[in-house]
Amino acid sequence: MNITKIAVTAGCILALCAGCGANDTSSTKEKASSQKSGVSKEITASVNKMENMISKLNESAEKADQKEIQKKGKELNSYWLSFENDIRSDYPFEYTEIEKHLQPIYTEAQKAKPDTDKIKTESESLKASLEDLTEAKKSSKKASDQLAKAADEYKEYVKEQSDQLVKATEAFTAAVKAGDIEKSKTLYAKARVYYERIEPIAESLGDLDPKIDARENDVEEGDKWTGFHKLEKAIWKDKHISGEKATADQLVKDVKELDGSIESLTLTPEQIVAGAMELLNEAGISKITGEEERYSRIDLVDLMANVEGSEAVYQTVKSALVKDHSDLTEKLDTEFSEFEVLMAKYRTNDQAYTSYDKLSEDQIRELSTKLTTLSETMSKIANVL
Repeated sequence: MNITKIAVTAGCILALCAGCGANDTSSTKEKASSQKSGVSKEITASVNKMENMISKLNESAEKADQKEIQKKGKELNSYWLSFENDIRSDYPFEYTEIEKHLQPIYTEAQKAKPDTDKIKTESESLKASLEDLTEAKKSSKKASDQLAKAADEYKEYVKEQSDQLVKATEAFTAAVKAGDIEKSKTLYAKARVYYERIEPIAESLGDLDPKIDARENDVEEGDKWTGFHKLEKAIWKDKHISGEKATADQLVKDVKELDGSIESLTLTPEQIVAGAMELLNEAGISKITGEEERYSRIDLVDLMANVEGSEAVYQTVKSALVKDHSDLTEKLDTEFSEFEVLMAKYRTNDQAYTSYDKLSEDQIRELSTKLTTLSETMSKIANVL
């Protein structure tokens, strides 16, 4: 999961946006931007509000007020989540760029000792990304038959992974309900692979991602914590799973709902490439810190699955690129191969990965660099679609 996901009704976001644009004298920028781009007045108003929230967060960072930093970081993140799915579907590359800078801000803001310089630096980049969104236009180009076929092939891959996710989750939760902690540990890692490969798809389907993949600190006060990471904590930290039957049953229900939702999805080449970039960004920005699997320490499993999911997208669009952009495909072939070689160093005899807490800072830095390079190269596909 990239950052906290909260279910917000469409009515709520419209009310928020209406409030932002109530003063006609403050909406000149909104009107001008809406006229010259394909972005709606509601989205422009929401961007304006986000920029104001970023400024307030930076004021808290200047004062090094940890409580206010945490509060403002959560407010900024929650507001973005109230309308992010509209951006994801219509402006996938702008969405990915915003996420790239919002993720580290939110993660840093929740720390006991946040790096205020990092927050301020990423905030400037986030503001620039939001400005780019206000000037964006929906693509009017019709995808080539080859790229349209690639999107269909990727959907088949997602469906296959989702089917396997259901089976793996059923096996995992059966072990949990049987009280078998050691078996639960093994099957937990296997189920996580299938989810992490297709995570952007889950994130686009309303509140399914937070129900399946939220960490404890992602859950708003008063909301119920469910999903993989609640069971992870029970298995590895509490070492007591006899009271988790309801959580296990809910997890199976949610992954089955995810699986059933995929059939009706319509995916464009732009959306799937943006999803691949998002996977690599998330892996290199947040998951590389080790915060995702904080109890099990199977973070390398998640990282590898994210890269595999991204590579699956690349392989579907590769045939449409290789004729005119062979330099790009050759570069991506090399970089994906190099990452696999690097990760092979951390495979253990039982085909698992080294526990994340056993890695040195230099090893983590090397992984992060490789992921950043891959993400930057994948982003070049966006320019040639």
